Amino acid sequence: MRTIRRLYFYAVAFISIEVILWGLIGLMRTMLSSALTPGPDTLAQALALILVGLPIFLLHWVWAQRAASHDEEERASTLRAIFLYGILLATFVPGTQNVLALFNRTFIQTAGISSARAILGGQQTLLDNIIAIIMNGIAAAYFFTVLRNNWKNIASSDDFAAIRRIYRYIWVFYGLILSIFGVQQTLRFLFYIPTGVLGEAGLELFVNGTAMVLIGAPIWAYMWQVCQAAYQAEARERGAMLRMGVLYILSLAGVVVVLTSAGIVLDVLLRRLLGEAMGWEEMLRQASLSIAIGVPLAAVWAYYGHWLAIDIRAETDLPRRAGMQRLYFYILSFIGLIATFVGLSLILSFLVNIIAGSFNILWGDTLRPRLAGAIAALFAGLPLWLLTWRPMQAESLNPGDSGDHARRSLVRKFYLYLVIFACVIGGMISAVVLAYQLFNALLGGYRANDFLTTTLNALQVLVLFAIFLAYHLASLRRDGLQAASALSGLQAGYAVLVFERENSGFSALFIEAMKKAAPDVPVAAQPVEQGLPEAPASAQAVVLPSSLAFDPPEALRLWLKEFQGKKVVVPQPVEGWLWPGGISRADFARAAQMIRTLAEGREVQSSSSAPGWMIVVYVMAALFGLQTAFVVLMIVISALVGGL
Repeated sequence: MRTIRRLYFYAVAFISIEVILWGLIGLMRTMLSSALTPGPDTLAQALALILVGLPIFLLHWVWAQRAASHDEEERASTLRAIFLYGILLATFVPGTQNVLALFNRTFIQTAGISSARAILGGQQTLLDNIIAIIMNGIAAAYFFTVLRNNWKNIASSDDFAAIRRIYRYIWVFYGLILSIFGVQQTLRFLFYIPTGVLGEAGLELFVNGTAMVLIGAPIWAYMWQVCQAAYQAEARERGAMLRMGVLYILSLAGVVVVLTSAGIVLDVLLRRLLGEAMGWEEMLRQASLSIAIGVPLAAVWAYYGHWLAIDIRAETDLPRRAGMQRLYFYILSFIGLIATFVGLSLILSFLVNIIAGSFNILWGDTLRPRLAGAIAALFAGLPLWLLTWRPMQAESLNPGDSGDHARRSLVRKFYLYLVIFACVIGGMISAVVLAYQLFNALLGGYRANDFLTTTLNALQVLVLFAIFLAYHLASLRRDGLQAASALSGLQAGYAVLVFERENSGFSALFIEAMKKAAPDVPVAAQPVEQGLPEAPASAQAVVLPSSLAFDPPEALRLWLKEFQGKKVVVPQPVEGWLWPGGISRADFARAAQMIRTLAEGREVQSSSSAPGWMIVVYVMAALFGLQTAFVVLMIVISALVGGL
């Protein structure tokens, strides 16, 4: 209830302060405008925003401040942190944008170009930008003071630290995006060849790009150094996963863009070498955009890939370190696999057109770009797939512990099943297209001139999907066989002792559950009335009903005190004791799964699960990812089957 109330007050305060702020900006711009008589509608709008927003803001903000001053929980709440850091973004970003607009327009006018060609603020004036900068700066200064005082008066700062971390990385992304786009605009100008055509992009590319670099680069450099310093100085920053996520995103984004740009440039070059009527100036013009975006992203890939490698090497937990490296390699492998598949299919499509006898007819318009695209896709994708997939395969074939961890890793299983899923769905679609063509011809339907080409293209796509499917199914099956053999040995060496009261039937229920979960684990029942084993080290784990765990006989209590293995308690009805989750036969299954996890050398996860809303987020993200992958797959298949 308090969270909902807190959300309401901070949300209204956030919206109302923005209404007031932009009302004041509009009012100041109107009052100080060079126009002789401001329009009544403009004044009325500004006054309405201020007069309506001010009392609403004061009512809700005063309540929030009073609650924070009297209650430690309110002061340290996540929603308060989100509000304060969010309002800083909502004021600093518009202020920065107006600084950029001011610089951009000034540079454009100095270069003798119309201010309308400025990428930002072309229709604004110097006064418009200064007013927005000052007003946003005043609001930002006030809330920054509130935030600084809040940091001094909170005992637990973990929530604030988490939101501050997000805030810092948002600025890193903001500065980096401005810098990349600025460099891209500048490089495009360097490749630009004047043609004299009205409206052709020209000098303003260089001016706009320079302005963005001058604003974006200092922001990125400063905020990245802040993040780096916090990472070196604070243990909680080193333990946060957000930094690792940022490094993965930036590194992988660089890889994807660089490989795509390289493929496009190679495609243009190959079309020129294969005889397309294209002068060197035209070839450079077509490749310029890809080169311009590929160069800055190559720098991003190199820089953040370097830091990603450093952070991975800094991980002291070897299995965790291997898992982090594995995630990076499998993502790159999947990207390379897609490009390789597309390249192979384009080559086969090229051969299909030769077989169909349409080489001379389609060479210039269709087959030349298809062959160039195929070679470019293979050049970009095949080396990437081989360089990332082969180390992962070699790791999974290792007979030792590292190979066992690799075969059982969630990332590898997800990768294999994702490829298998794509191959099955893609093969099904291409099979439907092929069957339709054949049945339509057999039943006397309309037979298009490109019937042979369409049919053979559907067949080659189906064959490719079948080959990729068979290969990855074989890898998955080999993983399963090796993992089963290794796990069987681990389970067989993990002895479990079940204590029970005589004739209670407890051990029978647990052994039944254990046979389903891990049949190779040796389980022995020990009624406490018949004495206790002499050597506590004879078993790696013991299982007890809760009745014995709560009130053990003295001999059992002493035995358990000396026992160094794991102790698993299964809830059982006990007079006077209540279990919040209830008691059922499923408790035996959960205990058996816990024993299986321990026998396989894995850590048992805490019983506290993720919050319900996080589970919903994970499910929605997975569904969105599958939907996106399916749409992309459909586009690729339709393009290939349709003969491009």
